[in-house]
Amino acid sequence: MTSMRVTILPDRERKDVAARTVGDLLKTLGLHSDAHLVIRREEILTRDIRLTDEDEVEVWPVISGGGLPSIGGSEA
Repeated sequence: MTSMRVTILPDRERKDVAARTVGDLLKTLGLHSDAHLVIRREEILTRDIRLTDEDEVEVWPVISGGGLPSIGGSEA
């Protein structure tokens, strides 16, 4: 297995992690793939992408928020 440098955001925690794929990486870190993005050189990676020991990746939590204000809605 390869070991690469991983930065986990938003805290910028750095770890060296051994993983063959993005899916393996998230599993090793105990993170759910639907709740985190793995990024390498500004490219979002899917679970099946193979990783190498030269890779430096960032793991970002997926953040969702409220919707847009309604148009034409009544104001109180």
